[in-house]
Amino acid sequence: MKKFEFELEEILNIRRFEQQQAEVELGKALAEEKKVQDKIDNLAMQQVTVKQQMKGCTNFSDIINANQFYAFVKKQTDFLLNQMAELKLVSEQKRDVLRNAMQKTDSLEKLKEQQLEEYKAEVKRIEQLELDNIVTTRYKNE
Repeated sequence: MKKFEFELEEILNIRRFEQQQAEVELGKALAEEKKVQDKIDNLAMQQVTVKQQMKGCTNFSDIINANQFYAFVKKQTDFLLNQMAELKLVSEQKRDVLRNAMQKTDSLEKLKEQQLEEYKAEVKRIEQLELDNIVTTRYKNE
C-alpha cells in the first residue's frame, strides 16, 4: 500500500506560513504598544520626581519651571495616549488576522488528522484481510 499523502499539504504549509507571519506582525504591533507605554511610564516617573523635589520649594522661578514641566508632561501624555489608542486598534486588527489564520490552519490540520486516521484504519483492515487470506490458504492446503 502506498504511503499516506495529504492532498492539501501545500495549502496547509501556506496557511502555516501565513499564521507565522501574522504572529510576527502581532508581535511588532505589541512591541510598539510597549514602547509607547514605557514612554508614558517614564513621563509619570519624571513628574513624580519633580513633585518630590518641589515640596517645600519657595523659589518662584523653580515653581514656574515645574508648572511648565507639568504642562509639558500633560500635553505629551495626551499625545502618547492617543497614539496608544491607535496602536491598540492596530493590534486588535492583527489579532483578528492571526485568529483567522489559526482557524484556517486548524481546520486543515484536523482534516489531515482525520484522513490519516482513515488511512491507518484502511491499512489495518487490509493487513487483517491479508492475514485472514494467509490463514485460510494454509487450512485449505492441509
